[in-house]
Amino acid sequence: MTNRDEINSIEQVDNNLDQEEKKTEEAIEGVLERVAKNDPEAAVKISEYIVQKIHHGPMPSPEDIRGYSLTQADLPERMMVMAEIAQLNKAKHADSILELKAKEIELNDKHLTNQDLANKRESNNQTLSLILASGVVVICILGSFYLALQDKTEVALVIGGTTVLGVVGSFLKSNNKTTKKEVE
Repeated sequence: MTNRDEINSIEQVDNNLDQEEKKTEEAIEGVLERVAKNDPEAAVKISEYIVQKIHHGPMPSPEDIRGYSLTQADLPERMMVMAEIAQLNKAKHADSILELKAKEIELNDKHLTNQDLANKRESNNQTLSLILASGVVVICILGSFYLALQDKTEVALVIGGTTVLGVVGSFLKSNNKTTKKEVE
């Protein structure tokens, strides 16, 4: 969770608390109005007893801390130390999460770089294969023309035909493997 997400979450909690406070105030006012219709003096006495106290934060309100100190003198100090330790642990936890995310991003970058290099090597290998195969085909076709001109047509047909068929078959087989890899 990022700092922005935490801030949004805190703001949402505060908004929810504010809405609950408004609902509570409206409910109390409604009760006091109904009581005031029947017995105005009772409504005044009830409103004197109603005290709404709201406190937000990791520590109790100052009044509550004073009450805890009456129960046990060192309790407020121990609570403060606990709150400080909790905040430090929370900060350490957030830092470790950020470090792990940074490592994850770094590993993803390395993985993408390796994939890119592998794809480039594969592309270069295919290009080199095409160039070499084209050279072999051209040489064989030129050789078969030369043999045909020398009245050795059977040998020319065998060399020219098998070369062309072999190279075309090889390319088709190679393209099938490439498309199967891309589908996976």
